[in-house]
Amino acid sequence: MKEISEMDDEELLDEYRATVEFRAIESEHGQITPHEIQFRKALEEEILERMG
Repeated sequence: MKEISEMDDEELLDEYRATVEFRAIESEHGQITPHEIQFRKALEEEILERMG
């Protein structure tokens, strides 16, 4: 997997969508990990930084 900073805009958004969908499914089963939450937050921060 690429580092977040190495992703182009489309890759970043695709990864964010996949992460959010995965988190929604896994949270129904109580199987979300702190690492997955941190990764989603890092993706969100990168998206916001690029938009700003």
